[in-house]
Amino acid sequence: MRKKALLALMMAAILLLSGCALIKKDQAVDDATEIIRMGDQVITKKEVLAQAEQELYDQYSMYSMFGYSYDVSDPENIEAAKNSAVDTLKTSLALTAKAKELGLDQLSDEELESVKTTAQANLDSVIASAKAYVEGGSEMDETALAEAAAKMAEDAGYTLDAYIAQGTTDAISAKLKEYAVKDVAVTDEEIQAEYDSRVESHKSTYSESAGTWASAANNNSTLYYTPAGVRRVKQILIKFKDEDKTAIDDAKTKLNDANTAVTTAQAKVDAAQGTVDTEGISDEDKAKAEETLSAAKQELEDADKALLAANQAVTEATDKAFANIDEKADAVLAQLAEEGADWQKIMDENNEDEGMKDNEKGYAVATGMTNFDAAFVDAAMALEKIGDISPKTKGSYGYYIIRYESDEAEGPVALDAVKETLSSSLLTTKQNDAYEATKAQWVDEAGIKVDLNALKD
Repeated sequence: MRKKALLALMMAAILLLSGCALIKKDQAVDDATEIIRMGDQVITKKEVLAQAEQELYDQYSMYSMFGYSYDVSDPENIEAAKNSAVDTLKTSLALTAKAKELGLDQLSDEELESVKTTAQANLDSVIASAKAYVEGGSEMDETALAEAAAKMAEDAGYTLDAYIAQGTTDAISAKLKEYAVKDVAVTDEEIQAEYDSRVESHKSTYSESAGTWASAANNNSTLYYTPAGVRRVKQILIKFKDEDKTAIDDAKTKLNDANTAVTTAQAKVDAAQGTVDTEGISDEDKAKAEETLSAAKQELEDADKALLAANQAVTEATDKAFANIDEKADAVLAQLAEEGADWQKIMDENNEDEGMKDNEKGYAVATGMTNFDAAFVDAAMALEKIGDISPKTKGSYGYYIIRYESDEAEGPVALDAVKETLSSSLLTTKQNDAYEATKAQWVDEAGIKVDLNALKD
């Protein structure tokens, strides 16, 4: 599957990986050329080039994922892939040897069973995806389609044995990492230093941008400094009825189309007017241009009328939508106005905002927010004191009824509140760094010899 998808792109790279096509050589002998040796273990040129091809594919896939191009036939990219392949294979040799030396190269029955279960799940997922690419698959029954998809996956190298082998390698690697980092720890001094750094960074980032802080807080980001001007609010949303929301959306779509038509018509008018005003234009061409201009002006006039009507349609659809929820909103406000009214209870019974469910603190809100409806933010920030409730406020989704819950205290977050997060993050970084350094040391100590010149022939 992945190899077939890249066949055309990879062919040029394979030619370059294999050397100049004009040079006659014994392919079998060339493939068997020794490139890497550790003791009596040898990795051949063919194996290195196969790994380099995979490195190229991985780069191509990563770039494609983010919408960028990656030229797998570029000699510089191919050279980088070869070097990366050598490093990968050297590391694999060294780690395999080290795992055996430490007695970490065998999995327990329980570990092996876990590897097999994961491998089967991965293969099943690939086969399920492959069904969409089976030629004539829509005409097959489920059994035949599954068999064809499994064959396609197998042809592309996706097999249960391959997944088990990779899973086993990964499990052994995990054991090696656990061994290498067993003594790595994070000190209180390191946590304090990281805390101070993050506080200072967030203070610089958010001190003049409370709205950005509020948006990050609503996305559950870990924040280390709170600027002034942030408050928490809760709301009861009385949503438009589905049919009214659909009518509004349809009207807005037509409004967008009408705006586009006006823009297009205006461009035609400007172009035609420019032709008419051209110096030295012949009488015949000018007459044609004036005729075109007249038609364009008529088109613009018609487009302006259509735009006016589209705006009116949006207004009417919106007014109708609010009218249809007025009674419910007024009923909620009446409940809230009663002596001893329980906001939380009334909110739970009437709210149609999913974001309020299990949201104990409420939304973080500040002036300058751009990812919330401006009507909501303006109404929330207009409330004068904690406990105040807004009137029903027209918004993009219906009526907002907002309660001012609390203020966010300006200043750094308490260290105790983020200590566990910081410790975990620092430990992960230190462990990864330690493992990379240990792997490099193991490779250096393995006595691996590499003939890069033979790879260039």
